[in-house]
Amino acid sequence: MKNTVIVSLLIMAVMAFFCAMTPWVFDDFGYGSGGSSLTAIFAVQMNEHQSWSGKFVGHFMARVLLHGPTWLHPVLTPVIFMGLVFSGVLLVLGVQWREKLRAWHLVTLAGLVWFALPAFGTVYFWRTGTPDYGYSLTFATAFLVPYRFWMDKEDYRLPGGTALALAGVLAGCSNENVGMLAILTASCIAIYRFRSAKKVPLWAVAGIAGAIVGWVVMMTAPGNAVRLASLGGAEKIPVLSLNSFNRFLTFWSSQELEMLPYILIAIGALWLLRRQGRLRLATVLPGLVFFFMAQTSLAAFLFSPSTPYRAMSATFFYIALCCFAFIAAWAAQGGGEKLLYAAFCAVLLTSVVVEAGVFITAQPAIEARNQAMAAGTVTARALEYPTTDKYFFPGYDIIEVDSYGPQKLQMVPWDEAVSLDMPGTGTIRGLVICNVVYLDNLPAGKVSVAAVAHRQTVASKVQAVLRWLSPLTARETTFTPAITSRYAPASATVTADGKAALHIEGVTDLSSLAYMAVSEPGKPMAWKRVAVEASGM
Repeated sequence: MKNTVIVSLLIMAVMAFFCAMTPWVFDDFGYGSGGSSLTAIFAVQMNEHQSWSGKFVGHFMARVLLHGPTWLHPVLTPVIFMGLVFSGVLLVLGVQWREKLRAWHLVTLAGLVWFALPAFGTVYFWRTGTPDYGYSLTFATAFLVPYRFWMDKEDYRLPGGTALALAGVLAGCSNENVGMLAILTASCIAIYRFRSAKKVPLWAVAGIAGAIVGWVVMMTAPGNAVRLASLGGAEKIPVLSLNSFNRFLTFWSSQELEMLPYILIAIGALWLLRRQGRLRLATVLPGLVFFFMAQTSLAAFLFSPSTPYRAMSATFFYIALCCFAFIAAWAAQGGGEKLLYAAFCAVLLTSVVVEAGVFITAQPAIEARNQAMAAGTVTARALEYPTTDKYFFPGYDIIEVDSYGPQKLQMVPWDEAVSLDMPGTGTIRGLVICNVVYLDNLPAGKVSVAAVAHRQTVASKVQAVLRWLSPLTARETTFTPAITSRYAPASATVTADGKAALHIEGVTDLSSLAYMAVSEPGKPMAWKRVAVEASGM
């Protein structure tokens, strides 16, 4: 037990460092404005419930973090994260967790989550996003722990049905797909137990009822319709639009690719269990349940008008938990686990140290940004950082340039743009600032760009391998799959004055650009090789 406490404190200390080093970013300034009293925050949240979003719990907590003392985020968020890790371990170990719990369980699951979440920084370091996505995931996962114990012990009793009902409200009202997942999982366990015991205890009913109430309150908020309209209306929902459904299939396949390493590790552990003669249903059932929870969470985006990476936190947490469940089952009596654990810890420590360097290196740029904001002299260049990635997310996952307002392109230092060499076009000029490609002198229509993107994703590695094995040398092509399989694409509508901004995570400079295409009415889209003109380099 002593080792688990020490490990927990170390994990929380690491999380506290990153939380403290993360600046306020974009929505933080909006959610952090206004009155700071709980009454004022509650009133603003009630107004948002009517005019923008039903995610009351997450957004209320975001305002608390932003209006509270500066130490609140670095103290509270690591505790919440540790709560998620501990709850995940309990879901794997079950009701006999006290006899089974080891320090390596906590380190391994925390490390898997660190690597797996596609927007870890946005989910756990961003003050606006952390309660919405990180806290909600903890609430829902902790809510399921008593139901997991009930699976192991048919006569499991939990005093305080009212408390679990309130916990259910938190789990259901926190986030759309996370709340839905909590309700479905708890309900399936209740149905299973009812078939064997012919009764369901009051605490289990109270918890599910609370979760349903919370989820319904969130989903029926009047503000949801306003937000949907701002995103493009019902035609953006895959189940209601063929075009959106086709986009969902692309999105779904890309996320399955990102989950593949964890699935392969789980399969490897299954194979080892089979070789050891320990492949029994009771051993593998938790991992299989978590796998289906991850897939269900991903399928829920059929009903969502958008698919931001931060919203995939539940999907990738449960696929990481699936992987961990099979590892824990094998390592209980396996061989060679100490060497593998040491290697995993070495990789994890290296990653954490590298990211700590990224955050430290960014501090002068953050200070310069803050000074420019205070002086009212902010430009796109003032919002540039030495390095960005899925952990240090400003400009990477969250664009700090006002993405929705009319001032977006006026903040760009167009005098720094250089000419691009692109066959059959006029003089297109461009520049790259913090993962955004800015283009000028474009013909009317829709511009698409394909670039080399440096991302911590499986897709990025696959694209790099394809570029190495089968480089694309054609100066012009109309075969879009040949482009998108090797490069990261992005598209934008050209403004009336011939400008466009395209956000591509992991693009560092203009040399990353490979192909460009402008779709004009009545003409087929042709991808053309693009490069920086020698005079502009």
